[in-house]
Amino acid sequence: MKRLLSIMLIGFVFCQEGESQASAQVASAQFVGSGLSALEIQTLYNRFYDELTKASDSPLMGTEAVNEKYDGDCITPECLQAGLDALAVQQLIAGTLKFSKNKYRVKVQKLDASKSKPKKYSIRYKGEPDGFITELEILAWEIMGKDAPERLTGKRKPNQETFMEKIAENPWAKRGLVLALAGAGAGSYLSNTAAYNKSKDAANAQDKSWSGYQSAYDAHMDSANKSKSEATLSLVTALAAVGYGYYIGVFSEEE
Repeated sequence: MKRLLSIMLIGFVFCQEGESQASAQVASAQFVGSGLSALEIQTLYNRFYDELTKASDSPLMGTEAVNEKYDGDCITPECLQAGLDALAVQQLIAGTLKFSKNKYRVKVQKLDASKSKPKKYSIRYKGEPDGFITELEILAWEIMGKDAPERLTGKRKPNQETFMEKIAENPWAKRGLVLALAGAGAGSYLSNTAAYNKSKDAANAQDKSWSGYQSAYDAHMDSANKSKSEATLSLVTALAAVGYGYYIGVFSEEE
């Protein structure tokens, strides 16, 4: 009798767990991380997941069940859509967690079944781990579209990132710098090209019957060649600035 009761109890537990997974409307994948140990990344993600669970009006699918059908290493819109379909949920959350240069960086995307594009969230924090954990927990509430409770906002610690560091990390500031360099190079190219054409025209306009023709012609052509060299250098600078911007991802970064 006791054996039968135990079997029934175990069966009930598994049934309840299966029903819970089936009714789950939100799925969150384990963060892809770098700069931290696997245990540290797992611990930080667990804190994030716990707050997601508290903030969500719908039950969350278990992490193991999510990982069976979705590869968190791929967070492109196409991968998110494929994961959403495979998991049969209404929302899929996935992201990256990086620690470098004494800063924590988190980028998260949430794809809703009713939307064609994922919504993006990010935080960048410099400071003690407990301060970052608080920001991560607050982010979970933001992703769920709710205000974080006072138990979290009340223990926030200042971000130690300096103003200049924020400027350097801001993708719009980077874009502005790259475009300014490219613009200066392009402007110099145009002005030097105009100077080249002007000097060349002046050289060709010299009267060949004039005794000083050759010296005047050579002087104008020297000036033209100098302008041509500077124009070429300016064009290379402009193209290099744009190329470098694409190489470091300035035009694809989003905050």
